[in-house]
Amino acid sequence: MKSALFLSAALAATTAMAEGQFSGVSTKGNLSAWRINHGNGAVSLCSFEGHKNEPACYPWSTGGAAGSYQIIAGDDVLSTWRINASTGAVSLCEYKDVANPPICTPWSTQ
Repeated sequence: MKSALFLSAALAATTAMAEGQFSGVSTKGNLSAWRINHGNGAVSLCSFEGHKNEPACYPWSTGGAAGSYQIIAGDDVLSTWRINASTGAVSLCEYKDVANPPICTPWSTQ
């Protein structure tokens, strides 16, 4: 019985983390796109090698406090800006290695 309750709780937590609103922007050349979780500001890059292959999506950055986040298109494929639309704070996220989550700067304070 305890294991069934634990399994139910674990599935509910996984489902809750997967929920949210997302959007994205294409990178220069349109062979990849950055995506953002509007609820916590986490970002991830996806790319593809051709029309017959599914996109490869790389690890998500760490998310922040609940808010209203947007992504800002740029020219650099491996980095993107994100903005907290509620506060105006910005942060830059960049992949050093796409096998690991991108590293994001602290949020601006002004």
